Amino acid sequence: MGNRLNKILGTVFLLASGAYYTAERIGAKIAAAIPAAGAAARGSYDATPSNPTFFENFFVWFFMLVGFVLLTFGFPKDKDG
Repeated sequence: MGNRLNKILGTVFLLASGAYYTAERIGAKIAAAIPAAGAAARGSYDATPSNPTFFENFFVWFFMLVGFVLLTFGFPKDKDG
């Protein structure tokens, strides 16, 4: 693979990792809001969502690792002195 392709794939994997983590956090907030909306009439309800941590989802850190490695290989050192 060429350096340009490594840069593009690395960027895509890093962006996919961030988008997946963001979508997961949005889903957690929506999942916490549904019971809170139903319990709003009763009064007390803990509406604090349990946000997922970074290492709970395999794909988030795997995509970030692959993206970082590909992006690193996309910028090789200059072998000429």
